[in-house]
Order: sequence, then C-alpha cells, then structure tokens
Amino acid sequence: MSTENPNLKRVLFVDDSLEFLQMIERIMGNWSQGEWKIFLAQNSGQALLALQENTMDLVVVDVQMPVVDGIQFLALLNRKYPTVQKVTLSAYADEKARAACLSNGAELFLEKPRDSQGLEIIFGTLRELARQKPASGFRGVLRQVSLEDVIQMECLNRNSSVLEIQAGKWHGKMYIREGAIVHAEVGNRNGEAALNKLLSLRGGEFNLKPFTEPPHQTLEGQWEFLLMEAARVRDETAEKGDVEPTAADGLEVIPEPPTQFVITPDDIPDLIPEKQDTSRPAQINEMVICSAKGEVLYDWQSMNVSERISFLEFLSQKSLQLGEGLNLGAFDRLEIEGSRTRIVAQITPDRGIFLRTSRGPAGSPSPSPSRV
Repeated sequence: MSTENPNLKRVLFVDDSLEFLQMIERIMGNWSQGEWKIFLAQNSGQALLALQENTMDLVVVDVQMPVVDGIQFLALLNRKYPTVQKVTLSAYADEKARAACLSNGAELFLEKPRDSQGLEIIFGTLRELARQKPASGFRGVLRQVSLEDVIQMECLNRNSSVLEIQAGKWHGKMYIREGAIVHAEVGNRNGEAALNKLLSLRGGEFNLKPFTEPPHQTLEGQWEFLLMEAARVRDETAEKGDVEPTAADGLEVIPEPPTQFVITPDDIPDLIPEKQDTSRPAQINEMVICSAKGEVLYDWQSMNVSERISFLEFLSQKSLQLGEGLNLGAFDRLEIEGSRTRIVAQITPDRGIFLRTSRGPAGSPSPSPSRV
C-alpha cells in the first residue's frame, strides 16, 4: 500500500547545467521539507520522458539551452500539457524573451538567482505557485466542438474567461466577462472584425483560460446578437465562394491535385514596368505568387519566400483601410520605385503577387517558363 503524501508536489527542473540541477535538488529539496518530489532533466528529451512517466504539478525551464531552447520547449509543453503550470528561468532579464515565454504559456518569467537570498526568493515563489490548484479549463479541437458552443456555454453560465484560439497561421483571443463578450483580437484585427474572423475558422484548437482584463474593450451588446452577426458574415462569405468545405463541415474533403500551368512574364503584363528606355529593358529579379491561403504557387529567385508572403498577407489586411482612408476606391496594387529598382505587390481574391524588377543591360534574362 502506497504511503506517499497525497499533498506531495512533483516539480520538474529542466536545465542543461548538471551542477545547477544538483544544487537545486539538494537545497530546494531540504527547504521543501518533504513537500516536493523533485525531478531533473538536462534536455527536452529527458523532460518529456519524465512528463510521460509522472504527473507534474510544476515545470521550471531554463531559457538558454542548446538544440531546443527554453522558449521552443515551452511552446511544445503548452500544446502537449496545457494544464501543467510552467515557469521559466533566465540568466538574462531580456524583455523580448520574457514576452515570448509568457505568450507561450509560462505563468512566471524569473531571473536566475545570483546568491542564496535570491535562491530563497525563487523557492518561495515556486512553492506558492505549486500549492495553487491549476485553474480549471479544457482543451478542445474545433473539428469536434464548435466555438459557438463553447461561447454559449460560457455566456449562459455568466462565466469570465479568455478563450484562446489557434488555427493554422491564425492565433487569437476572445475575452468574456460575466457572460458578455467584451473584446476579440486576431492578427491585426480587433473587435467585431476579429470576432467574425475567429468564428469563421473551421479547424484548430482552443484553450479556455482564467479571465484577465483585455487591453481595451472593443465589443458591446448581447452575445446572442454578436454570434448571429458573425454567422451572417460567414454565410455571406461562403456564398461568394471564399470559404472551402472542410472536414469540420461533415464533408469528405478530397484534395485536388495541384493545377499545372505555365507562368511567364507575359501572364502579368500590367505588373511589368513599361520599357521606356529600350536600351535598358526591365529585368525581373524576383517574383513570388501565392494563393489566398498563403500557399506558394510560384517562386522565382526569392531570397525569403515566407517574408514576401507575410508582406502580401499584411497588405491584404490593410488594403481596404488604405482604399477607404485615402479615398482612392478599390485597392489595385502597391508600387514602390527607386532609382533602379521597382517593387509591385498586387492582391486579388484568389492570389497575391510580389514582383521586383530593375533596369539592366539590354538582353538581360527574364524568368523561364516554369510549371507549378
């Protein structure tokens, strides 16, 4: 019959320094007076094995670790073990690292102790955190549970919570205070636009976390009305063909084979600068074409495809504001021209195009036809 203390807290320390781990085990083990059972791991592999074999109450991770650093490991922990409390330790109080750790699920970002007094302060902080009962919540998959169901449950029960949503490249939050949706954010969107976008997502994951005050309140009114309006916007978008059926709709989705077609500069004549100087024709230095979903359809000599696609996605989000704010009507394209270089970015309903050209010597080569 097991005589293990039912209130025993299992605490895992992850650090590449064996000397630091042994010191933590010896000193904090004595200070805990049998309240802790300490586990040690020098890398992410050992830590994952310990988590598989034991139910941990607290994981303390060093930020500066080789191969898989603390921030990367923390992101993995937050997805695989969302209910386990996590703390990061760093020898350098870097604000960028602090923000990255807290956004990836760490409850605290602490500076590594430099003396016995600092170590005692760290222990006291960790002990109080380990004694706290983890906040109730759940993790779900949107293919199994709809966001509307989760929101209705929270609002009908007049709960206060923060609903975190992750779906592909989209990561957003919805703030519910005493049964009222008070704020939503995703990407560069806030308020009603963000809420509509989040509720249009068809696959992903969500976490329901304890309520914290939003940076600002952007939503008012009854939650029923907000959900109905989001459903109307989603239906209108679907009627335009902008939303494809997915497994979340109860349909068997069979991916279509990639369409093969030839792209040459003649296919986008409006984007090529006019050859005003026939002795120095326009030379295409770089071209990227992506789908509305950010998939690469064509890449010619791009040094950073993901950066170009991120720029096109940002431009797509801002194009409507640009057109309305400058009173220029519908957005067509953005042109940036220097003394010898010209960049053109165009957004259409089904794709985005990034093109960089320059004036070069006569006979400069252009991209050869390629199949994508």
